[in-house]
Amino acid sequence: MNDTADRFGPLQPWQAMLTRQAELFTGMLPGSSVGFVARAGSGLQPGRHVAGLTQADGSGQMLTWEMRDDGMHAATRAYTGFEGVGVDLLFVCEDVALDRVCAALDGDALSAIKRLIREGAIMFYVMRTKYELQDAGYEDFLDTLGLAFLGACR
Repeated sequence: MNDTADRFGPLQPWQAMLTRQAELFTGMLPGSSVGFVARAGSGLQPGRHVAGLTQADGSGQMLTWEMRDDGMHAATRAYTGFEGVGVDLLFVCEDVALDRVCAALDGDALSAIKRLIREGAIMFYVMRTKYELQDAGYEDFLDTLGLAFLGACR
C-alpha cells in the first residue's frame, strides 16, 4: 500500500470502526469533519513551519470522517494542500503510522492513533478555533485521543 491514492485501503473497515465508536461522536454537529493524509502527499517540507503551511501544495487522497445526521461516515476525496482543506482537524501520518492504524481497524484504532500522535508519527493540525470545536462537539473525541482541549481549569 505505498501509493498515496490507495493508502487508506477500502472504506468498509473504516466505516465499521466508526460505527463501533458511534457513541464517541454523538455530541458532534452534522458537518463536523476530520481528515487524514499521508505525510508523503501532504506538501509539508522538512524544517518549514507556519509560513510553509499555506504554501504546502499536497497531492493525493484524503480520508475523511464526516458527521451527518445519521452518524459519522468515512469517505475519500482529493487533497491539494492546507488551503481550503475543508476539515476541522487534519492528521498528517507517516507511512508506518498509516500501516499501524489500518492494521488496528478491527480492534482499537483510536488508541493506535493516540499512541502514534504521542510518538510523533502523526502530526495533528487544528483548522478551527477552540470555540468552534467546542461548539461543534469535539471535546469527547479530542479527550479520547489524549489531546488537551479545554485545559485543566474549566
